[in-house]
Amino acid sequence: MILTQFQVIAFRNLESLTFSPAAGINAIVGPNGAGKSSMLEAIHTLSAGHSFRTRKAKELIAHNADSFTVSGLLQDRQGREHRCGMRRSNQGDVELRMNYEPVRSIAEISRAIPVKALTPDSHALIQDGPTARRQFMDWGTFHEEQTFFADWKLYKRALDQRNKALRMGSAMSEIVNWNGEFSKAGEAINHSRKAYLARLTPYFNQLLNKLTSEFTVDLQYKRGYTEERSLLETLEKNLAQHQRFKTTTDGPHRAELSLTVDEHPARQILSRGQQKLVVYALHLAQLEVLHENTDRHAIVLCDDLASELDKINLARVLALLAEKPTQVFIAGTDRLELAQNFLLESGKIRRA
Repeated sequence: MILTQFQVIAFRNLESLTFSPAAGINAIVGPNGAGKSSMLEAIHTLSAGHSFRTRKAKELIAHNADSFTVSGLLQDRQGREHRCGMRRSNQGDVELRMNYEPVRSIAEISRAIPVKALTPDSHALIQDGPTARRQFMDWGTFHEEQTFFADWKLYKRALDQRNKALRMGSAMSEIVNWNGEFSKAGEAINHSRKAYLARLTPYFNQLLNKLTSEFTVDLQYKRGYTEERSLLETLEKNLAQHQRFKTTTDGPHRAELSLTVDEHPARQILSRGQQKLVVYALHLAQLEVLHENTDRHAIVLCDDLASELDKINLARVLALLAEKPTQVFIAGTDRLELAQNFLLESGKIRRA
């Protein structure tokens, strides 16, 4: 899918704007404060239900407005058109539509319009805790495996109920009652993540080598519970510990994607600029895997791509993006020669 038309109403500082992007690389240029990053946030929100900067909808609604609306006209590879849209209000109400019909979950829109965001703080994928790295893996498995989202929902439900029983000091029978559903869904998630990382790693190694030959990065999935026992056996063995801590300390919700350089954590070895190259290679590898296994392409959003990259590395990243038959949106202050350039200023957008 590509976006052939995008409309945004009362989203941050974008009052009412309609944009007809090109199929390839779109550079959205203009002065600071014009709303370039807000445009990328709006596209991301249409796909994921939230911005890459915040999950708080109230922060996205324009001042003095009651709600924001984002909508898009999509075109698939057969040339067929699809419409999707979202409206969120200050009161927390959410309206989702796909082809004029209401849908219950943002997942239905996300599958139709997968989006990857590369932002100035992308290095946080390496620098921060494991949550973002789990989300990174789950983005890939969600878009490749139809059963993953259902497994994740079952797992989250069982985890919440088991933890509630632990916090309340419930009887052992009430706690272990959730072990079966928890472990079955958890093992399925673990299997999906491991298989996904195995598919991702060769692409990642190849792309990182194109960006830099200064170092290599080893990827390893740690599943969040011991490799010596099944998840069900682990829950049974560690029940007393879970009761003491009043939470479930074993399972895929504690999983980690480990990135190491010469057996040392990448965050300790690599500079921030090097970390960003690794992150770009990871995200670009996800695009390769998505296309290889589903014959689909994700939309790529690049906010301030030049931040913390020198001209040589910036050119390498742009060259890799240009090689891919995918739609790209790049927000910045300068025009790009290899892109369709659009000037955003005074609340209006036009070809530059």
